[in-house]
Amino acid sequence: MSEPSGTASRGRVVGAMTALGGIGLLVGFLLGLVTFGLVGTPLSLSVEAPSGQLLFTLGTYLGLAAVGGLYLLRHELGVSFVRIRRPTLVDLGVAAATVLGLLVLAVALPTLIERLGLPLADHSIADSIEANPAVALVFLPLSVFVVGPAEEFLYRGIIQTRLTSVFDTASAVAVAALIFAVIHFFAYLDPANVPGTIVTVFLLLLPLGAILGGVYEYSGNLVVPALAHGFYNAITFGLSYADTVGLV
Repeated sequence: MSEPSGTASRGRVVGAMTALGGIGLLVGFLLGLVTFGLVGTPLSLSVEAPSGQLLFTLGTYLGLAAVGGLYLLRHELGVSFVRIRRPTLVDLGVAAATVLGLLVLAVALPTLIERLGLPLADHSIADSIEANPAVALVFLPLSVFVVGPAEEFLYRGIIQTRLTSVFDTASAVAVAALIFAVIHFFAYLDPANVPGTIVTVFLLLLPLGAILGGVYEYSGNLVVPALAHGFYNAITFGLSYADTVGLV
């Protein structure tokens, strides 16, 4: 059965896409645990060690991407649905400009939030990096080749594209960004700092998702936000490593 377009209500599509994003995260998490259990446990690896994080993250994001792939198969949709093609020089320039813009926001937004007296929360991986800075180095290639592409495939390529069938482009970008931000709530959840988690999700992740979504629609090529997302994450992990070991 082909993917419905004008037959479903907006509310139904938003609910379905939110569920898809949540299922992707859940399946990814479970596959990450299974991957670590099957490979890491027999090798007596620690999940907090760089090798353990590598296995868990690979499993997690391959699972996330697999959910997107199954969605395409279920609805008999080809890869063209997610609008992916070989990037041109213009595409690469847009990706580079996006990375720069995201880095500027990564400095400006927390500064503004701090001046407003609002709390922030760190990603759950921050504690592992604090304990072992080498974990951050593992995420340099993972961000570019696994995390960025997998998340953009599901959240922009599939979820946002599906939303454009019932919303205008700007609204679809906004709703997809909201789904992206909310789905990441538990990755930033600090039970002792729930307000900080909420501020981080809605004032940091929501703008990031909106920018990546806007770039996707502007370029018409999933590779552009995937590169931007991956390299942005890699740079932030590199800076985190440098800060933790005292290089900056």
